[in-house]
Amino acid sequence: MKYRILFAILSLLPFNVFGQNAVFLTRQMFSTVKSLKTLQFSFESKERLKKELHIERSSFKLSIHPFKVYIYQHFPKNGIECLYVSGKNNEKVKVRPNAFPWVNLNLDPEGELVLQGRHHSFFDSGFGYTVSLLEYLLNKYESQSSKVIECIGVEKYQGIECYHLVFNHPAYRMVTYVTQSDETPLSIAQKLHLNFYSILENNAQLKGIGTIKAGTRLIVPNDYASKMDMYVHKDKFYPVHLKIYDAKGLFEEYTFTQVVLNPTFKDIDFSDKNPAYKF
Repeated sequence: MKYRILFAILSLLPFNVFGQNAVFLTRQMFSTVKSLKTLQFSFESKERLKKELHIERSSFKLSIHPFKVYIYQHFPKNGIECLYVSGKNNEKVKVRPNAFPWVNLNLDPEGELVLQGRHHSFFDSGFGYTVSLLEYLLNKYESQSSKVIECIGVEKYQGIECYHLVFNHPAYRMVTYVTQSDETPLSIAQKLHLNFYSILENNAQLKGIGTIKAGTRLIVPNDYASKMDMYVHKDKFYPVHLKIYDAKGLFEEYTFTQVVLNPTFKDIDFSDKNPAYKF
């Protein structure tokens, strides 16, 4: 409620004053996303893999608490289906590959096979991961927040009126990290608020996501991104489009369309017995 009252006051101010409140707009997005219980959307991802952008387009049904996700991939391999329900199927994700070996697979959601060729796991689905990442960065650079993030203005993205927000890292650089015992690219990424693929990309000696020998010196970024370019829905305050850059250029780009906030799902929506699915 306090955010909405403040927003109403700010909306009466001239835009050059309003434009200085990018932090407020960003935290309003945080509040909106954290209030969500379910989400349905179409999703296009472009992620840099071996110097090229890998594109995927999928449809999602997502329950945030408890965590459940159903994914149908349209591109590049139409017909792949994935289903993960917390506490079910021995915590494995069920995958219908729609290709050889023509049988359903039950895989570790953070295993090599599932993470191959992508930057994120199933647990990063939706808006929550982006919000947690940006919130961490805003809190870390709170004393410089007015310089770190700015509102460019209200612009249309794919016909939707959005606030165009830009986060610029004040001191982005590569640093050295020395591994401890039993660490993996995933655990290090979680610890340092980074992306595991960035760790792999910058350390050619790492051949996968397995345990790294203690004492290994790795080159890692000191934060997730050098720049984030984001369009936030003007009325509903969810991310519509996001571009993330690092020292090498565009690292990843995501677009959310056909978004439904807090849809009502039934148990069958997250069941392999759903007659609309082909498990």
